[in-house]
Amino acid sequence: MQIQTGATGMWPPAAETQPATTIPDHDAAAVTNIVPMAEQQTEYHLSFTGTGKEYFRIWIVNLCLSLATLGIYSAWAKVRRLKYFDRNTQLNEAVFNFHGDPRIIFRGRVIAVILLFCYHYLFTFSKTLALVLFAIFLLGVPWMMRSALRFRLRNSSYLGLRFQFHGTLAGAYRTYFPVGIVVLLPGLLGVLIPHQPGILVFAFIPYLSWPWLHARMRMYQHKELAFSELRSSCSLTSNSFLWAYFAVGLVLLIFVVMIGMGSAIFIATLKNHAPDNYKIFMELYGWLLFPLGFLAILLAYIIFLSGSTLLQVKIWNKSWNATHFPGVEVDSHLPYKAFYFLQVKNLILTMLTLGLYRPFAVVNVYRFRLQHVSVKAVSFEQLLATQQVPVAQTGKSRQVGQASGDSTADLFGFDLSW
Repeated sequence: MQIQTGATGMWPPAAETQPATTIPDHDAAAVTNIVPMAEQQTEYHLSFTGTGKEYFRIWIVNLCLSLATLGIYSAWAKVRRLKYFDRNTQLNEAVFNFHGDPRIIFRGRVIAVILLFCYHYLFTFSKTLALVLFAIFLLGVPWMMRSALRFRLRNSSYLGLRFQFHGTLAGAYRTYFPVGIVVLLPGLLGVLIPHQPGILVFAFIPYLSWPWLHARMRMYQHKELAFSELRSSCSLTSNSFLWAYFAVGLVLLIFVVMIGMGSAIFIATLKNHAPDNYKIFMELYGWLLFPLGFLAILLAYIIFLSGSTLLQVKIWNKSWNATHFPGVEVDSHLPYKAFYFLQVKNLILTMLTLGLYRPFAVVNVYRFRLQHVSVKAVSFEQLLATQQVPVAQTGKSRQVGQASGDSTADLFGFDLSW
């Protein structure tokens, strides 16, 4: 499991041969009483010891081998990436680890490719087939998302102890079933009613519920985390992200309207009051189209990046500050301004280097996020000593979780290594 920066997740690793635990589910109330609250907590800071140069070597090999094998190596590439970031993430001078089996992930990737093919090519083959696939996706997405969380967390460890995810399948359906409807409904109506675009517009109206749906997904994820026998609690509500989404949406809407109105007024004024200049402008329009278009797209993306970065910062801080473990608190104070300028720098350098700066950008973002996350807890030794958890050696027979959900979720754009 990792802190996502575009790279990987939060709680990272110990050595590959370190022991890991197999922990049964426990009643939440019982777990709450396992660790007595200390009178005073100590603040521990996360740090990342990796470098962009090191990760570049891993990234370029992963990229070349994935391309050479038509994507088959991508499962092994993902495991290498997760292990690198986890094993270079430290908390209280101890590292995290990822134990996932790439062969299991590869089997999940095969399922993901089949589902992706069905959605893009068979979905429009006939109305009956579209309805059948729509039902399959609605029933499969919640299972895949829950499976992804279970696989990622159960294959992540710290101090030799595994993380866990205790979310129920019923909770997954309550959380992700509405998400599936919102995402798939426009495509389904496009197949069932292809010649009525007015109705398709209404199919996108449910996307207005995304702030609530996103909050519910975060609530489901953060309420069911566990480290060894420490079960998490989460104080997020369905309205936690509402104002962040509203502010970003309003600013972007005003920007688009102002650009559109300003362009229309400029062209109309030039045409009516300076016809000669208007003719010259139209003659040069073809030559100016590419550079102006490029600048317009770049400006639009930078503005979009400002909004998306604000959402990332607000959601990240709110989610982790609302997450608690018995005797442990997570403090996230990711700053918007500095994070935004880091994203802009990464964007410009990635474009100037034709994508070769990408691994350095990933490391920069990952390290920056870790620098602004701390864990307040009693002594970790005291926490672990009070649990008296039996430790078992990790092996192939102890591999837990299903990777098919994890791989499918990644391929469909859901990265759960937060």
